Amino acid sequence: MTTHPSTTFTAQHALLDLDLSHPLIARSLLDPHEMHRTVMAAFRHWIPDGAPDPRAQMGVLHTYATNLKTNTLTLIVQSRVPGDWTALPHRAFTTPPDIRTVTQHISTGDRHRFRVVINPARYAPGRQRTHNQPHNATPQRALEWVVSRLQPPGHPDYDRWPRIGADADPQDLTARTLATVTSRSAHAGMHINRAEITGHLTITDPQAFARTLTHGLGRSRAHGCGLLLTQPTNIQVKELQRAC
Repeated sequence: MTTHPSTTFTAQHALLDLDLSHPLIARSLLDPHEMHRTVMAAFRHWIPDGAPDPRAQMGVLHTYATNLKTNTLTLIVQSRVPGDWTALPHRAFTTPPDIRTVTQHISTGDRHRFRVVINPARYAPGRQRTHNQPHNATPQRALEWVVSRLQPPGHPDYDRWPRIGADADPQDLTARTLATVTSRSAHAGMHINRAEITGHLTITDPQAFARTLTHGLGRSRAHGCGLLLTQPTNIQVKELQRAC
């Protein structure tokens, strides 16, 4: 296996503070498919209507956190192309969108603090994949899921499933179960069990790590899972502090 000691990752990040009292934002919080539609509304016209996998083509990933005391939702969106956030109602915002281009130089041996929300789904070969089957998102199972995707030095970037291009001390990782989200719109009965993982990673394969940053980690990436937020870039530090 040939690996390169460094590479560069570039994407656009949008940090949006939204009012949970607004009907659109309230609906988005209640249904992950509605949240997906709210996010994707900012990326119209980049891909022809009807084209397959528009979210994946544009590299759109998102995550969010709520503050019920202040009645706000903080939404973080990453994409390969600029989003037009005027597509959302002006009154949905509590502050103007914070939009930045993130360029991150990734080198072997770099150490990063990270946060990611995952759907710890596992499928055996030949097993049918369904939208409405929940998966075990207890802290123990979530940590097992993440550890199985670590990539120790010298290991290939794929073994049963893609590896993330970084290694970690499992004792340095923490997990907490998040609320299950359900949809009654596009996929009636869909349940997504989620967990939040935080800790530190050491880069072992920069290209594989850049691929993980670009495409996300695991399943349910259209519904708020898989976006890996890391240091050291300033926008990512800010996002980590606000989204945790």
